[in-house]
Amino acid sequence: MQFGKSVGTACSTFAITNIDDLFVLVTFFAEATTSATLSPLKITIGQYLGFTIIVIISMIGFGLSLALPSEPIGFLGLLPILLGVWKLLEVVFPTEEEEEAGKSRIAGMKSIFKVSVITVMNGGDNIGTYVPLFSQAKGAEIAVYVVVYYILLGVWCFAAWLLMGQKHVLRLVEKYMNWVIPFLYVGLGIYITVKSDCYPWSIEHIDNQFLGNPGKTIIAIVSAAVLLAAIGAMIWFKLWKRAQQLAQQMTDVEVPLDENARPSLDRAVNDAHAESDAIGIVGVDDILLVDDTLCRGGNKN
Repeated sequence: MQFGKSVGTACSTFAITNIDDLFVLVTFFAEATTSATLSPLKITIGQYLGFTIIVIISMIGFGLSLALPSEPIGFLGLLPILLGVWKLLEVVFPTEEEEEAGKSRIAGMKSIFKVSVITVMNGGDNIGTYVPLFSQAKGAEIAVYVVVYYILLGVWCFAAWLLMGQKHVLRLVEKYMNWVIPFLYVGLGIYITVKSDCYPWSIEHIDNQFLGNPGKTIIAIVSAAVLLAAIGAMIWFKLWKRAQQLAQQMTDVEVPLDENARPSLDRAVNDAHAESDAIGIVGVDDILLVDDTLCRGGNKN
């Protein structure tokens, strides 16, 4: 085991998978300044609790992967690549996140538990990265990864606390990191896939089973088909969600013409009644009734 390389891998994977969590932590610390129940200590404890759950889930996935050869597990490196594509689509096709339901469910929870739950809910990309990474670890590398992760988690909390007071820096980082993060995920997925030797292993096994050495062709076709199908499904979902939100926005702002015209028409009728009473015009009610009827008919048309 190369200790320096393992530490570097742990630092890079932690940073890539937790950049978005940094902004969540900043939000928590900002909330703590005005909350009687939420404090920086509780936020830190909740963050460690939630991250521990993420590590446990990742270790369970790693344990299940031990039943298979290590090489094909490397294909899980495609998950970070797809995560990168998903995050890139979030930038290209921005949509309003439906957080109200989640907020209402979490509102009654204790502060530590709330932080830990949101950390786990935000940790899907961590699990999708840690499982294939752990499966390619050798010797005590997993222990090095986990120890470094827990140390960096404390650094992350401290950095979020400091960033809370640097609003201009926070906005600048958030603006540009939205474009950088997707490519970091893609690079991480490529690194995991190449490190595992899953493609050479699969090509060799296919060539041993068939004449003509079709391994490279088959693997290329299957990989391209899987990636294109997944990316196509993600693009379709993003476009569908965006169309749904646009339709909902148009429905919310749409007001019937009759409802808009009604108050002005009623005011005009009342004013005419007042003037007719003041000057003694006879028959104005009938005239106004006809005029009111015609105006209503015009609005309906």
